[in-house]
Amino acid sequence: MNKNIFLVLIAGSLAIAAGALFWSMQEKPVATGPALPTFDYVNGDSWAERPELPPPAVWETGWDIDVVLLAGEAALEISGTQAIEKRRVEAAGKLNDLAGAFEKTGTVYAPYLRAASLEEDTAAALSHYLSTDNRGRAFVIATDRPLPAAVLPLFEADPLLRDRFGGVLLFGENNAGAGLSEGLAPGVTCSRRYKADEGCIAPVELRRSGNGFAASGGERLVNGLIPWLNEHTSKLAEPLGELEEIEIIEIRRPGETD
Repeated sequence: MNKNIFLVLIAGSLAIAAGALFWSMQEKPVATGPALPTFDYVNGDSWAERPELPPPAVWETGWDIDVVLLAGEAALEISGTQAIEKRRVEAAGKLNDLAGAFEKTGTVYAPYLRAASLEEDTAAALSHYLSTDNRGRAFVIATDRPLPAAVLPLFEADPLLRDRFGGVLLFGENNAGAGLSEGLAPGVTCSRRYKADEGCIAPVELRRSGNGFAASGGERLVNGLIPWLNEHTSKLAEPLGELEEIEIIEIRRPGETD
C-alpha cells in the first residue's frame, strides 16, 4: 500500500514538472495596448517643448541658436497597463528635464517621438522645424541616438542649411565614439566650419542638478559659431509675402469708350 502511494506521488511530481517545463517553453504574449497617436508636428500638442512665441528670425535681429532635442529615451512605447495620456505626461516630464540642460545653449524644441517609429518621427519633426520654426537661425541637435539616414535629404536639399548647422550634441550611453549614422558622412552634413577629420559631433555629459539636468561638453560646437557665421555666411532674406493677383484693366483711347 505504501509502495503504491509512493509511486503515485512520484508520478504526480513528474507530471507537474513536465507541465512547468512545457509552460516555460511557450512564447510569451506580446504586450498590447491602445495604439499611440501619429504625431503631426504642425500641431503644438505634438511638442513637449516649444516657445509660445517664435524667437526673432535671422533677418530681424541677426544670428542666434536653437536646440532641437531628439531624445529616444523619452520615446513613447505601447503598454497594455498604462493609459496613453499618462505615458505622454511621463515623456513630457523627461523632455522638460532634458530641455533644462540645454536652455543656456539656445531656444529648445523637443518633439514627442514614438519608440516603434523613432526614425520616421525624428525625420518628420526635424523637417517641420526647419521649414517652419527655424527661419534662418543657427541650430544644433541634442540627441541620445545617432541621427537616422532619413534626415539626409534635408541637408542635401539646402546647401545653406549646413553652414548654420552647428552639429550634434550627443548625450547618454551612446555618446562615446558614435557617428551621425550609416550614410551620414561629415562631408554631407557638417558645416565647412569644421575640418573633415574633426567632424561636428561632441559628447555631452548630463548630471543631475536639482530636479533637472545640467550639461557639460559640446563647447567646441557652440562657442564661436555666431562669430563664424557673421564672418563667413550670408543671412537669409525675409521671404516675400503671398503673391496678389492684380486685374489688368484694358486701356482705351479717347473716343473708343462705349
